[in-house]
Formats: sequence, structure tokens, C-alpha cells
Amino acid sequence: MQCVICKRGDVKPAAVEAELKVGGDHLLVLVDAEVCVECGEAYYSTKTMRYLEHVREAFEQKALTPTSIGHVYQVS
Repeated sequence: MQCVICKRGDVKPAAVEAELKVGGDHLLVLVDAEVCVECGEAYYSTKTMRYLEHVREAFEQKALTPTSIGHVYQVS
């Protein structure tokens, strides 16, 4: 398959970190995707999208408490 974004790169299977934004929080979730070797655009399967939705819902309901890997600071 050819990338629909850059129209140059081939799309290959790869593990990627999908980022979910929930309010002011950012969740990094390791998932399988199809990724353009040229521009890096990721394409997710329906199964992966459902998994990401499940992770978001679990986090919003406080059923999931991931490990913190850093801090975010805001300078005004």
C-alpha cells in the first residue's frame, strides 16, 4: 500500500507509540500499526482503534493507573 499523505512511501507493519490526550494528560500506548517508511504516518486497524478507545475509557474511569514517565511544565 502507498501512503495517502505523502504519496511516495510504502506502508509497512511496525510497533508505534500512539498518543492519547485525555484532558491535560497524555497517554503513550504501544500498539501495532501500518507505518509509512517515508513520512511516518501511522494507520491503525479497527482492532487497534477499539483497544485505544478501551484504554482511554479505563483511564477516564480511573480503572487504569499507568506509570508516570516524566513531567509537563507550563511557563506563562
